[in-house]
Amino acid sequence: MRGLQLRAPAALRPGHGRWLLPPWIAPAFLICAVVLLPWATFLIVTLPRDYTANHWRVAWGGFDIGLGVAMVATALAVARRSPFAEVAAAVTGTLLVCDAWFDVVTARTTSELVQAGLEAALVEIPLAILCFWMASNLARAVEVALPFLRKAGFRVEGNRLVPPDDSGAP
Repeated sequence: MRGLQLRAPAALRPGHGRWLLPPWIAPAFLICAVVLLPWATFLIVTLPRDYTANHWRVAWGGFDIGLGVAMVATALAVARRSPFAEVAAAVTGTLLVCDAWFDVVTARTTSELVQAGLEAALVEIPLAILCFWMASNLARAVEVALPFLRKAGFRVEGNRLVPPDDSGAP
């Protein structure tokens, strides 16, 4: 066991005296989850079983437009090899999971439930898994490449990769 070091994930390690993410982020999210879960349980128990919503078509149409925009942003970011690709893929995956969930739980008839279930199982969830895989791989690539870039003289300032200073070049 001697010599074994546990390293924090890259996003949590300090860089030049500053944290890449403040150390209070994880506890804050944990506290939010601890508050949210009992609240969700309360809502499930107390909300009416059936409810007619105003602007139902706008809500669903707007959500699907947002999902489409997220897909376009992911496609463009990946095609341009943008550092935004990781975030775009994670957002798109999350929206796909939300879309699958709400399609299934709001289905009224058996045929709507079957259609929503098939769409979720064959399209939305596989695409979400692909998005999360892309985001994870992109994050891993950045984490692996960063030490080599730093060794080559690159630095990160304001979340941007800054090339080495060429002032000493002939």
